[in-house]
Amino acid sequence: MKLFLEFFRQKVPKNTRDTRSYYQHAVKLNDQMLAIYFVVSFLLVSYAAKRLFWPPIVFLAVLLFKLYSIDKISVRLNLLLNVLIICGWTVWYALTFGWGIGGQHMLILLILQVFFCLYEPPFFKVIYFLLLLSLRLFLFYYTSNHEPLVVLDSFSQFLMQTVNTVSLFIIVASCCIVYSTNLQDTERQLLLHNEQLQQQAETDPLTKLINRRGFTDIMNRFVADHPDAMYCVAIADIDFFKRVNDTYGHNCGDYTLQTLAALFMERSTDKYFVSRWGGEEFCFFFPDVNIDDAGKIITDLLIEVRKMQLEYEGNKFSITLTAGVEENDYRSPLSELIESADRKLYLGKKNGRDQIVF
Repeated sequence: MKLFLEFFRQKVPKNTRDTRSYYQHAVKLNDQMLAIYFVVSFLLVSYAAKRLFWPPIVFLAVLLFKLYSIDKISVRLNLLLNVLIICGWTVWYALTFGWGIGGQHMLILLILQVFFCLYEPPFFKVIYFLLLLSLRLFLFYYTSNHEPLVVLDSFSQFLMQTVNTVSLFIIVASCCIVYSTNLQDTERQLLLHNEQLQQQAETDPLTKLINRRGFTDIMNRFVADHPDAMYCVAIADIDFFKRVNDTYGHNCGDYTLQTLAALFMERSTDKYFVSRWGGEEFCFFFPDVNIDDAGKIITDLLIEVRKMQLEYEGNKFSITLTAGVEENDYRSPLSELIESADRKLYLGKKNGRDQIVF
C-alpha cells in the first residue's frame, strides 16, 4: 500500500516539446524496430493468407510519419500516435487472425512507454493502464466467441506466433536496456554529485584541508569504532598572525595559511589528520599514538615552520607556531580533550609563544 501511495504522490514536470534524450532514444528505437516488424508482418501475413494484405503497410506509413515528426511534436502527442498505431494494429490483427496468433501482446509496449514517461501524472498512467487492460480483455472475449476473418493453417499460426513473440521480446528488451542504462547512469551521476557536495561541505575552500565539521566527524567515528584505542589531539595557532595581515595584507595571510596547510599535509604520511579548525588555528588528530609520539611530531613541525622563509610579493618574513597537545585519558569525552588542548595552547601563548605544551 505504501508503494502505491508513494506512486500517486509523484510530482511531474510540465509537459513540453523537449523530450528527454533517453526517452526519445527509446521511442525512436521502438519505432524503428516496429517498422521492421510491420515489413516482416506484411510479408508473413501475405504468405499465410495467399494474397497481399496491405494494412501492415498502412501502419508502417503512419509509423514512419511519427518517426519523422518525433522531434517536432510534444511527448504527449507522440504517445497518442503510438497508442493509435499499436492499438489499431492489435485490434486489426486479433480480429483478422484470432487470439492465438499473439498480436495483442504488442500492448505491452504501450504500458512500458507510458510508465517511463516523466511528463504524465500517476493518475493518468493508471487510467491508461486500465483502458489497455480493458481493450485486451475485450479482444480476448470477442475472439473467443467469434471466428477470425482469416483462418490460417497450423504451420502459419505457429510461424506468426513465433514472429510476434520474438519481435515483442526483442523490442521490449531493447527499450528496457535504454531505460535501465539511463536510470543507472542518472543514479551514478547523482552519487558522484553527492560525493562532491559532501566533499565541498567538509573541505575548507582556502586551504583545501578538512574543515571543522568534517574533522569532528572523523574523530567521532574513530572514537566510536575504537573505544579502547589510544589517541591524541592537538591545537596549533600561528603566532602574531594579525601582524602578518596588518603588515602585508590579507592576501598574504591567505598565502601563509595555504603554505602551512600544504606543509602539514605533506608531512602527515598517515601519521595524523589535520584540519583548519578556524581562523589561523589548526587541529591535529593522532589515532593510535601516545602523547610522547604526538608531541615529537608537533615539535618537528614547529621547528620546520620556524625555519621556513616565506615570501609574498617581494616581502620576506617568517612565522612561528604555538601548540597544545592532549592525550585520551579514557574518561573525558573528545570535546573536553580538545578544550584541554586549546587551554594548553593559550598557556603556551601566555608563556611566550613558539612552543608546545603537553
